[in-house]
Amino acid sequence: MKRWVSVLVLGAGAMYSSAVLADEVKVAVAANFKGTIERIGKEFTAKTGHSVVISSAATGVLYTQITHGAPFDLFLSADVATPQKLESEGKGSERFTYAIGQLGLWQKGGPAPDEATLRHWQGELAIANPKTAPYGAAAMATLAHLMIDPKQYRVLTGTNISQTWQFVDTGNAKLGFVAWANLVEAGKTGEAWTVPASFYPPIEQQALVLKKGAAVDALVAWLKGPGQAQIKAAGYALPQ
Repeated sequence: MKRWVSVLVLGAGAMYSSAVLADEVKVAVAANFKGTIERIGKEFTAKTGHSVVISSAATGVLYTQITHGAPFDLFLSADVATPQKLESEGKGSERFTYAIGQLGLWQKGGPAPDEATLRHWQGELAIANPKTAPYGAAAMATLAHLMIDPKQYRVLTGTNISQTWQFVDTGNAKLGFVAWANLVEAGKTGEAWTVPASFYPPIEQQALVLKKGAAVDALVAWLKGPGQAQIKAAGYALPQ
């Protein structure tokens, strides 16, 4: 009887590397997408054998780390401008959109806020740093769209969207702009308002390959293929 040591799977499976050739993919990911890429990474590792090492921070912070030589293989940004800039600087290639973010306004414990809540609010309002975090920029664009002066609030600025979430979760701010995906993950959508997408520029989240390799190529293929179902389930819109 013949014993098969390895099996080559043709067709769709050919895009993924065999566990025999397993490698490590170092991923720099925007804070809002951390939980989603962790779940995707577990499924990806189970199917391919490649491990995914995740470093998470605000998009602007990750940009600085990359330009200073941080050894990442793949950058999952929360915007378009940052990976576009890195590509123009010769730091990577194969840029693509992997998700469309949605902005939420969260009042822990409810009732769910709405536009009127935002207009009449006088207390603390948590917003991610608009200079480094695209969700923070979207929050400020929302206030500008509604012609609300942010000076009417006591603004608590988070270094990234994760810290902004913590401000509301711990009660340091009673109201805050957060990523809708974080609300989905925490089961808190009933305490939040989905900010209309017309209130802010699209939060198109793009990826950039920083270092080519079989494991990186496999993860890119996974994000464009099987991973899309998890991205949608996490509360993101999918790219067309």
